[in-house]
Amino acid sequence: MNSNIKILSEVDQNILINLVKIHFSAFKKFNLRPWKYKDFIDFLNSGFKVFYYVSEKKILGFIIVNCNLDFIEIITIAIDKPHQRKKIGNSLLQYVINYGRLDKFLYIEVAKNNYGAIDFYKKHGFNICSERKNYYLIHSGKDRGSRIDALIMKLIL
Repeated sequence: MNSNIKILSEVDQNILINLVKIHFSAFKKFNLRPWKYKDFIDFLNSGFKVFYYVSEKKILGFIIVNCNLDFIEIITIAIDKPHQRKKIGNSLLQYVINYGRLDKFLYIEVAKNNYGAIDFYKKHGFNICSERKNYYLIHSGKDRGSRIDALIMKLIL
């Protein structure tokens, strides 16, 4: 297992504030509703697993997963913008794959216009298995109020 990856098992205000900032940094170009501190509290209180990547005492990225009886759902992977494309997302994804190593499926929903994420998941063996029309609401910018489709991608473990 990767020693840079930690599991957030209880509410830690400093860590959660960092995760909120990283999520904003990673997804602001898509103009979706930014996640707030309370969103992360809700994930933890609902039993979701939060894994975060630390290097030189700084959090550089994280992944949130929901482990069900017959599948694992990735809620998000977010890497701080300056640290993207440095294999941190690969490390987090591989950690989750190894963590949940059973005869399961791994799912993620990806905005149809998030081409970098779609390519990332395809490179890791995910395939598009479904689509949700008008799933994501544009929260700001010139397209505010419009919606983007989501692609459901699946990896068989």
